[in-house]
Amino acid sequence: MMIKGFLWAAAVSAMPLVEMSPRQLHMMEQNKPLTIRKNPSLAPRANRIIPVVVGGPQDTFVPNMIRAAVGDVIQFQFSNGNHTVTQSSEDSPCQPLQATQSGAIHSGHIPFVDGQTTIGTFNVPLTSTDPLFFYCATGPHCQLGQVMAINPPSEANLVEFNKKANGALANIDAGDATGGTVGEIPLAEAAFTPAPPEDGAPPAPPAESPPAPPADTPPVVETPPAAPPAAEAPTEVPAAPPAEAVSMGEHY
Repeated sequence: MMIKGFLWAAAVSAMPLVEMSPRQLHMMEQNKPLTIRKNPSLAPRANRIIPVVVGGPQDTFVPNMIRAAVGDVIQFQFSNGNHTVTQSSEDSPCQPLQATQSGAIHSGHIPFVDGQTTIGTFNVPLTSTDPLFFYCATGPHCQLGQVMAINPPSEANLVEFNKKANGALANIDAGDATGGTVGEIPLAEAAFTPAPPEDGAPPAPPAESPPAPPADTPPVVETPPAAPPAAEAPTEVPAAPPAEAVSMGEHY
């Protein structure tokens, strides 16, 4: 009986861990108030690579809340647009921690252009389980909700961090890339499908219908020029020749 139990436990531990694909999470993303999207809870294992999609049509992080262990590597994969992964303090979103703390995490701006066959990545190995808070330093992305957290105390911390970001007066960029490694992977290995390219040209006008054939009309017959007027007859009618006189003779 103990042997059977041991074999069953071994079989269970050898089964692959199932989790929702980041591609599926990214396709579910919608432009709404902050929605917490956590990476699946998995049994601890060494050096997991946890993908996070950065950007895309909605300018978000997917997932935007990560539970990770020491030794895991967070692989930020940059989708459509131009984005950063920039660390800030929990109390000061949209301001780089790099300004006061050497080695704070910042990816620099990593764009994705339609037609690329590779995507930019930024790998961040975790050396502790302390909470980490991030934002995108491009344009107003931080104030619009492109924020995330790794190992926050609770979901409420991320919600509050997002509220503070919404009210930030400025979105401040950082300096050189630090705290991780910039790289690239083939697009086919990405955890997302890029949004279709935008066609800036206006739609072509509908083709004009060929003109309708003219209705049947009788052939045009040119009227011949009027004949010159006939010579006017003389006004004087010639006198008729005198009739021959008939001899009446006498009757007896």
